[in-house]
Amino acid sequence: MRVIILFLLSYASVLGADNSIQIISSTKTNTETASIYSKDVFTRDGQTNLVRRTKTKAGVVQLRIHRFYHGGLLVGDFVSMSNSSGFTTEAGTPYSMSFEFDASKTVKSAVIGTKDGVVVDVFNCTNGIFSPVESSIITKVNSAGSQVQEVMQELSEKRKEK
Repeated sequence: MRVIILFLLSYASVLGADNSIQIISSTKTNTETASIYSKDVFTRDGQTNLVRRTKTKAGVVQLRIHRFYHGGLLVGDFVSMSNSSGFTTEAGTPYSMSFEFDASKTVKSAVIGTKDGVVVDVFNCTNGIFSPVESSIITKVNSAGSQVQEVMQELSEKRKEK
């Protein structure tokens, strides 16, 4: 068995506008089975937030596993195969994880948040591949969420006055 390890990208920015996101990619080829195994490790501000592993055979993706992290803890997994997909979230972490699907049941995004609703990481999903969003988007999401909470608090207080 001949295994070739190729480092495709080492600490290059995923998004040109966001230097806080880095990726390290490696690929192994097994010529006997005609399989290619790739691993992409994404970091935000030096902390791993996504590890993506893909197995391809004869040019067709056989298996793709996304593992989502925050604060050094595994928060959840999303696994997809040629005819199915599924996700799990880790119990006992201080974080929650949610996935957004479109009308055709295709996954669109994943969000990691604290138990009190603060968004700590967001991932877009295109063609079954998750990637971290720019840090500025997370800041905007939390700002909008904060404004919604303020409005809801005001409405609650007005109801109490009546």
